[in-house]
Amino acid sequence: MVNDKMENVQDKIQDMDASTREAFEKDRKDIADDLRGLRDNIDSKLNDVNVKLAKTDLKASERADQEAMKAELEQEKAKVSSQLDRVEGATTSTWNDVKTEANKTSEDVKTWWGKLKDNVDKKTSVDHDKDGH
Repeated sequence: MVNDKMENVQDKIQDMDASTREAFEKDRKDIADDLRGLRDNIDSKLNDVNVKLAKTDLKASERADQEAMKAELEQEKAKVSSQLDRVEGATTSTWNDVKTEANKTSEDVKTWWGKLKDNVDKKTSVDHDKDGH
């Protein structure tokens, strides 16, 4: 009888562990996918900037703007890539801290990205992101 109760407790612990592990894996995948999406967007914009910089007829002021944009993009990409590495290497014991930092990085980069789009809209007087700015 005691053995039966012990087995039931052990089964519940294993079920809970599997459930917790499954939730952790899903959460980690979702956050990693979000960070990969941000990194891909940055890579795309970085590619556009590099194409512009490759032009030989670019005005000095435009070249300076593009160089500054490239530096900013590379900085944001480094943040996202670093955080993605941490998310992918996280364990259940480190997950809470990693998750908090990853979410903060994601929100910071999304805010930066939104400001970047607004600045482009202001410079070109075209509302590319259709947000009214």
